[in-house]
Amino acid sequence: MNMAFFMTMPSVVVLVLLLILSPPLLSHQPKNFAVADYKLMQSLCHKSNTPETCMRCLKSSKGAVTADSVGIATVIVRCMKVKARTLAQNITKLDSTSDANLRSISKRCGRDYGHYIARKYLTETKHALQNHKFDNAESFVIGALRLNRACHRDLKGNFHEKVPSNVFIDMKAYEELSEAVSRIIEKLHKG
Repeated sequence: MNMAFFMTMPSVVVLVLLLILSPPLLSHQPKNFAVADYKLMQSLCHKSNTPETCMRCLKSSKGAVTADSVGIATVIVRCMKVKARTLAQNITKLDSTSDANLRSISKRCGRDYGHYIARKYLTETKHALQNHKFDNAESFVIGALRLNRACHRDLKGNFHEKVPSNVFIDMKAYEELSEAVSRIIEKLHKG
């Protein structure tokens, strides 16, 4: 065998050991960074009336831990969009009911959640946040929230027994996320 091979063996062993041991050594810094950003998430969520809902949303997103305040608000808007799409699907299922009034409201609310809230208002909110137009972002959140509240009022007031409880739970969660993102946008606007 070649003597040079044996001379490089200790170097190879050292390199392999460094590679094996370096992730724990290197992961120390990102862990501190993540803790700092986790504190930002907590701080922003605790400005809302529903910090648990806010934190649950942020914990569901891998990117939230490294996001700044605008990024955190954007993640919450993404959670709102998911809720709106879920509500659109679940409310649209009520279209098959024999009650003409419920069918009419479910069609309107399904369209509101699927088109106006998810596609229009929340997409515009995201763009406004990214462009630091916080007044516009807040306006879009409020517009979407008005539609949510109208559907909630119409379905709960007249058809509470005919609508699955998970629809009302999702509507409440949507409202809580709206409130949380509104508080964050207010903080961003104040600077």
